[in-house]
Amino acid sequence: MKKIKFLLFLFIILFHSSTRAQKISYFKLKSPNYTNHKLDEIVLPFWDDFSSSKKLDDKFWSNSENVSIKDFNNINAPSKNIVLFDGIDKNGLPYDNSGGYGTSDVLISDIINMKNLSSADSVFLSFFWRFNINGEYPDYEDTIFVDFLNDKNLWETVWYKNGGHINKKNKFKFEGIYLNQKFLHESFQFKIYNKGNSKGPFDSWLIDYVYVDKDRTNNDSTFIDRTIEHEGNKIFKDLISVPLDHLPYSENYTDTITIKIKNLDKNIHPLNYSFEADLPSENLQFKYYVKEPLKPILNGLEEREIKINPISLSELQSKSDSLIINFLFYIDSGDSTLFNKDLLVNDSSRFSFIFSDFYSYDDGDAEYAAGLNLKNSELVLQYETFTQDTLTDIQIYFPENIYSTYTNQVEVLIYENLKNDGKILSSQFIDPEFNGRFSEYKLSKPVIVSDTFYIGFRQLENSFLPIGLDKNNNTSDKIFYKIDNNWISNDIVRGSIMIRPVFGKSNYVLTKINSPEQEKTVKIFPNPSSGIYNLSKSIQKARLYDISGKFLKSFRDIKEIDIKNLKNGVYIFIIEDKNIFQRIKLVKTETI
Repeated sequence: MKKIKFLLFLFIILFHSSTRAQKISYFKLKSPNYTNHKLDEIVLPFWDDFSSSKKLDDKFWSNSENVSIKDFNNINAPSKNIVLFDGIDKNGLPYDNSGGYGTSDVLISDIINMKNLSSADSVFLSFFWRFNINGEYPDYEDTIFVDFLNDKNLWETVWYKNGGHINKKNKFKFEGIYLNQKFLHESFQFKIYNKGNSKGPFDSWLIDYVYVDKDRTNNDSTFIDRTIEHEGNKIFKDLISVPLDHLPYSENYTDTITIKIKNLDKNIHPLNYSFEADLPSENLQFKYYVKEPLKPILNGLEEREIKINPISLSELQSKSDSLIINFLFYIDSGDSTLFNKDLLVNDSSRFSFIFSDFYSYDDGDAEYAAGLNLKNSELVLQYETFTQDTLTDIQIYFPENIYSTYTNQVEVLIYENLKNDGKILSSQFIDPEFNGRFSEYKLSKPVIVSDTFYIGFRQLENSFLPIGLDKNNNTSDKIFYKIDNNWISNDIVRGSIMIRPVFGKSNYVLTKINSPEQEKTVKIFPNPSSGIYNLSKSIQKARLYDISGKFLKSFRDIKEIDIKNLKNGVYIFIIEDKNIFQRIKLVKTETI
């Protein structure tokens, strides 16, 4: 019996609502990068390293409907972009084969006409493979296969690897497979697929740099190809987007841009590199490096990081309310461009950076979802603003409602810090919109933040509450969750939770969060009480909620709280009075 790992808590929560997992969990969302088309016929060579697009090329593949292309920055791939195999179909749902185990993702080539070839032509299929360290590792009974279509029109398994520790290597491994005579016919195809736990995003494999050609050997593992391993996407250490108004204060936050390149040839090779930026809205271009010689020369089979100095952004201005900067890094490698084998496609990296009105760690695409399933638990994300500003809205990515049974409101929270029980700056209840995109929620009372702050929510029921998770960017150290009144630093989920702070102007009269006026608090006594609570000062406005977040009543111009008509229990009393914001738990009991 396959051991169900923690990742499976999602599906226990979804389909067995009595289960209560007291940790943060995550699962995969649908992947839109797929294609399916009529069968074409191609001739050798067959070569695809998946660098040209995030969508599989119809020129080479006939059936790739449920596999997706990813670009992880921590896997040391032969070249940018890889194909991911796991237990999720194109809609992000489990294949859920009989017994929870079976074939999942399948990738099939187009027809390759080999009728004029013989075994003496030494035709080989080669590729690189590894476990996906950004997902759940395959276990011993989980397998990835390669099948060939023989001259009897039957599929034959010609290669496979099992999971487990024996194959758990933190690098890609090369495989070469010989095509004997029975595979050299006019309708040859090959198929790559995985078998494993089909109840979720488990048993995850990666494939890259697929190549079929003649006059090869099984050790033909080097290529006269210089590649870029990963598309860049950051000019700051963690952030993908920054408010445009914060641009003048960005000098201390820009970071070195790192581009990884690799020589797939065993011989040394000189090359030049260039790096430039384009601001289309301002009709501006900047060239930071132009045909810069790489020193020292790239050794055979070497992987190297090229460091680009931090970019100065503080002087940039825009006439509009947003600014997009397009970056391009490319190498002059001397690689060849041949029929069906364009080795230049992996020599460039393009990425864009957006300055708008929000900060974000995520790139906008949710490959997975993460969340908690415990009533009154909290999930927050840590941010640091470049400059003091007014926080007016919160953006949250809630996946489509097919992933959750959650029906209640959530309490959106902004914390100044998480010390002890945490200092709350703002609190309000919202209805989550499970629409598979970002929804923006306006704060009833904006707050001024500076330096470090935390944004997130408290959930009001024991159902799993999923939030989008970007697996291409890892800011897992910014995620914190609260269970049983204890704040826990995330060490389970790798990625970026998709919650964003939005800044803007406000008609409210606001004061700084650390001003003396803001520090004044209202004391309530006695607490617990049988229903009458005294206030240390008069307040003009307050609201009362039950512990599930249901609104009960509002208060105006009071110095006493009377809830004698309510049943015993815990209530949330929220004060929003001029420069005072407090969230206080009231305990009502008859035993005082």
